[in-house]
Amino acid sequence: MEKLKKYQKQIITFITISLLLTYGIYPCLTAANTFYNIVGGIALGVLILWGILEVKDVYEKEDEDEKLFREQWDAHVAKQTEAMKEMHKQNDALKKKVNPKQFDGVKSDEPFVKTRKKTNKTK
Repeated sequence: MEKLKKYQKQIITFITISLLLTYGIYPCLTAANTFYNIVGGIALGVLILWGILEVKDVYEKEDEDEKLFREQWDAHVAKQTEAMKEMHKQNDALKKKVNPKQFDGVKSDEPFVKTRKKTNKTK
């Protein structure tokens, strides 16, 4: 039902064009009178132009809907990306090794590296 309301104008236009073709233009073009044929041809040209403009309007409306969807999708993806970056930051903070030899007030971003003293063995 929602789709019918959304495209109500286009449906009515299509029905109107169909009825005009069937009961107005086709009889004029098949009549034996030249004047009717000319009027029917002009009316057919106007009807074709009207149809083209209506189709163009439908495509522009679909483009606007697609643009709105794309903007919403990009905002959603950006939001999810930020959330993932925040989770990675929290995960990286949990992975840092604690330096037991470091004083309580001093915090270092560098990981703790154990060094071993070399002993000189002489023979």
